[in-house]
Amino acid sequence: MDQIVAGLARLDPTSPDAADMVRMALKLKACPGYVVAAAAKAVEVHALRDAIPELVAAFDALYGAKRDPGCTGRLAIVVALHALDHWSAEVFERGLTLVQLEGDPLNRFDFGAMVRGACAQAHVHLLRADCLDVCAEMLADDWASARVGAARGLGESGRIDATATLRFKLALGPDDSEVMAACFDGLFGLRRDPAISFSIAMLEREDERAESAALALGSQRADEATDALIAWCDRATKESRHRVGYLALTLLRSDAANAALATVIRTAAAEDAIAAAEALATFKHEPAVHDLLIACAKTTKDKQLRAELERLAD
Repeated sequence: MDQIVAGLARLDPTSPDAADMVRMALKLKACPGYVVAAAAKAVEVHALRDAIPELVAAFDALYGAKRDPGCTGRLAIVVALHALDHWSAEVFERGLTLVQLEGDPLNRFDFGAMVRGACAQAHVHLLRADCLDVCAEMLADDWASARVGAARGLGESGRIDATATLRFKLALGPDDSEVMAACFDGLFGLRRDPAISFSIAMLEREDERAESAALALGSQRADEATDALIAWCDRATKESRHRVGYLALTLLRSDAANAALATVIRTAAAEDAIAAAEALATFKHEPAVHDLLIACAKTTKDKQLRAELERLAD
């Protein structure tokens, strides 16, 4: 089997037999998931559309089988068909219900969740009429990886009305950090100005949603949120401020945010000053940020802080 995988990796797409080689691999008796994944990748990369029927058949053959640990093969099929803009109800609709629990009874993981999330996204990108319904239902999935796919699908739908579902999801309460990040990203992608206002309001929540909102505002470079982020840093716990707050300000990459961080470095206690400096140093390759770190080092009387600032700027 390893030789087959190696052959698929070396496949010459210009060869008239390229699609036949992939089809032969997919038709192997009890073909394991990792071989199917290699074949699906070849179909995706080389756009071997003649082998699509065999890919669809392989998805069905692997469904419920134990020879595809981690759902490697089925996920690769979903990704390949999605990349080729080829709709297959046998894959994308059936994949919405795929469950594959692996691991010991006390530490199990559902690898099917990744397939479910990817199928939800495919419904959006392939313009299925029920795509919003599919993603909305998937947002209630028990597993985070499926919910991430659904949130990304809603955000990528181009449908303004999808913001209502994303807002409702965030309003319900905290979730996995990746799920919340996908929800905020979706809101910004669909309607930026309302997303800024909503995210600033979420800074008032005393849970993980405030951290996700702060990072979203920073990564989206929402300058309008500078004062709100500074205020949130002032009232947040030290752990949140150090891990998230100062980074969010840094991500704004604005003069006002950098000035606020410099004020912390110059006037705050050592732990806060170092945390702010470490966040600011994320973009130390930029001359303005590098010079600001050096300027802060020159003005501090704390020898330990000065040494740390010089190290960060180096």
